[in-house]
Amino acid sequence: MKFSKKVKTLLYGMEFTHGIRRALMAALGLIYFLSFGFNVVSITTLFAISVIVMTLFEFPTGAIADYDSRKKSIMISFFLMSLAFFGLFIFKSFWLLAGSWMLGDIAWAFFSGSGSAWSIDALNISKKKSKLVSLISKGYIFEKGGHILGGLIGLVLISINFRFVWLFVAICQLFMFFIVWRYMEERNFKPEKVKHNYLIKSMIKARESFSYIIHKKNKQLRALMLGDFLGILAGSAFFIAMPLLFIQILNLSPGSFSGIIALIAALSIISPVIAEKFAHKKGIKYSLVLFVFLSSIFMISFALSNSIIFAIIFLTLLRISIVVLDVVGDSAYHCEFDSKIRASLGSMNNVIWAIGFSIAVFLAGLSINFIGVVNTLLISGALSLLEGFVYLIGLRRD
Repeated sequence: MKFSKKVKTLLYGMEFTHGIRRALMAALGLIYFLSFGFNVVSITTLFAISVIVMTLFEFPTGAIADYDSRKKSIMISFFLMSLAFFGLFIFKSFWLLAGSWMLGDIAWAFFSGSGSAWSIDALNISKKKSKLVSLISKGYIFEKGGHILGGLIGLVLISINFRFVWLFVAICQLFMFFIVWRYMEERNFKPEKVKHNYLIKSMIKARESFSYIIHKKNKQLRALMLGDFLGILAGSAFFIAMPLLFIQILNLSPGSFSGIIALIAALSIISPVIAEKFAHKKGIKYSLVLFVFLSSIFMISFALSNSIIFAIIFLTLLRISIVVLDVVGDSAYHCEFDSKIRASLGSMNNVIWAIGFSIAVFLAGLSINFIGVVNTLLISGALSLLEGFVYLIGLRRD
């Protein structure tokens, strides 16, 4: 098989597998913990702390990827992920379930930054904007395919036994571990010989990444990160509260909700293509500003929905907008990144994501508890609106 085709096949396979995992975690994670009778604030606090724990591993894992091997980092990720979901399948104690959930987030730290860094450098397209956008957009198509399959599988497995959902995810992760071990190659990447342990290495890469971000020539990158941070606050709070609108207010069963997630993923699978066309024709700034403002409108409209049909319509439109933002935003980041610290900059970005996610999820739990699901969703829409103004003011035209 031609090397470029092999790289893309592996990347898209990994994205498809992560799509299955993300669909089931986003749709069913909170509901699964609630099914044991745990308090919603305890659960959202766990989710927030878990992501904070993940951030402690971001730069050590980025150092492994940038100094030694992206393949090694990706293999560790899939192996730990399989253990984490086997734990969710086996355990019933809150603390053991919490440990398994945290292990899954730690496992993700080994993949974040490494997967995209491996593929972009292997294909040598970091400065080729059109090819970069195309690669990322197609990756999102496969991820959304995973969302569809994950939602459908959740619908079937919940009717048998809720816990089987996590067994299926664990098997998928273990399968990808062996695929990566057997077929992944690293090209256009030279391991760096540095006589330090990984803690020192990670500190070196963290310093290099921070220096790169604050350098006066990288204003565009800082504007992207600030807007992205606001978007993370908005999106994280929204997607914590979103399942509860379906389950508690619109009275859907968990199985039916999983099926709806599959339906929405199927309806929104065209979104990466929309992102690619907008990025090519209208540029990054215009695309980001437009779709952030649309996302805000759809969040608010979803919050005010009083029927399942309207809720599905607005959530589908929101999903399309968010995927467009993900594709265009990822492309914008990689155009600004330095190849020598690409994985570490990805880790830095993930740290920012983790901080925003932790704050949003913790506060969303309190907000749901004290002011309700609908008001929490409305606040998310207002935060998304602020993100749009940051991009409008802070990004240059391209």
